[in-house]
Amino acid sequence: MSALNFHAGPRALARIRAHGLRAQDIAVIPAAAGGPKGLIFQSLDQYVFGEWLPKSPRERTLIGSSIGAWRMAAACQRDPVRAFERLGTLYAGQRYTSTKPSPQQIN
Repeated sequence: MSALNFHAGPRALARIRAHGLRAQDIAVIPAAAGGPKGLIFQSLDQYVFGEWLPKSPRERTLIGSSIGAWRMAAACQRDPVRAFERLGTLYAGQRYTSTKPSPQQIN
């Protein structure tokens, strides 16, 4: 049993088997919607964007929706480790007085 499952095409899987998963090979990073469930990736995001990817700088495409878009925005900050921490704190700390808050409350 492995801690990671790779879902990849034949060429990509062969490359990973031959060389391992290398930051230099990562060109696209998707981040799904999912509300607060997206926050479970905070520590992984901090490592990936704060330590692992910066060792192999290259142009990368980041794609996200909802919480995934916020995560990718945090990844683009000068200090992504701190940005992910701040995102988690602010997201979890949101409070509204009703189930249908006004734009002024959200702003």
